[in-house]
Amino acid sequence: MVQVQPEEHKTCYYKGRSFCIGILAMAHHKRTIYISDLDGTLLDENSKISSRTATILNQLIGEGMLFSIATARTPATVVDLMKDVNIQLPAILMTGALVYDIAQDKYLSISSFPHEIASQITGAVSDCGISPMIYHIENSRLCVTYRSPLTKQQRSFIDKRNGTPYKKYIEVKDTLAAPDVTIMIFFMGQYEQLEKIYSTIAAIEGHCSYLYRDSMQPEQGYLEIYPCGTSKAAAIRQLANITHADEVIVFGDNINDIPMFEVAQRSYAMANAVDAAKGRATATIASNTEDGVAQFLLDEFGRNIAQ
Repeated sequence: MVQVQPEEHKTCYYKGRSFCIGILAMAHHKRTIYISDLDGTLLDENSKISSRTATILNQLIGEGMLFSIATARTPATVVDLMKDVNIQLPAILMTGALVYDIAQDKYLSISSFPHEIASQITGAVSDCGISPMIYHIENSRLCVTYRSPLTKQQRSFIDKRNGTPYKKYIEVKDTLAAPDVTIMIFFMGQYEQLEKIYSTIAAIEGHCSYLYRDSMQPEQGYLEIYPCGTSKAAAIRQLANITHADEVIVFGDNINDIPMFEVAQRSYAMANAVDAAKGRATATIASNTEDGVAQFLLDEFGRNIAQ
């Protein structure tokens, strides 16, 4: 087993926040940052971080590995999901719309729509049959505005997340208008119906959209509409600059991970990934139910750990 000594520590600063970065010596002598998607990638079949994955990550982070996450999720669920991992770096949330410091509960970067574009999109989908959820920042807090009636799926989604200090849900009775700092317009429902909405907004400039199926219920889907230029890839470039990394390695399983595959020096799709992601990855590794990311990192650093 390779023996590693903590040879160097570097303090980096970003927007008033200091990040002490230990450099884990590696055979290729590069400062590498590892970034993982969550659902279907780092999380197991129960949408949790397994105890083995947490143990491995904490060991390697403690030795200086640069590690973070890039996910479509918000702080409302990410903070709890990552509570057993000693993550030191800012996290990329909402598919790159937010760069968030978990330890400080602070948004370091926010990507928002020009108001006229957000209004154009909400107007175009006002009669689509599904009420969107509009994510926006209000007084430094993430808020979600919606209008009833909601589908059973939407109601369950809100009920599971309501009451968290990291996200506030606001129901409106009248027309659902885009707030000033809108960062995402979100639909969930039958995939075929979402395809129609996706087509409806295709001609509107100034946005980028991600339409994908639910990994557990493929007939269901999600449509995320972001400001133009928002992606995990753009946020990863920003995080690489913060940490002075000269190599980026990423892990993912779905089509919204492909942009970050394209900017990474190496990219790894899980065994359970969609074919489109596998086709763009450097290689395929073990599935999320087999602690695939953590096992890859053990192998990468030549480590062993008790089962």
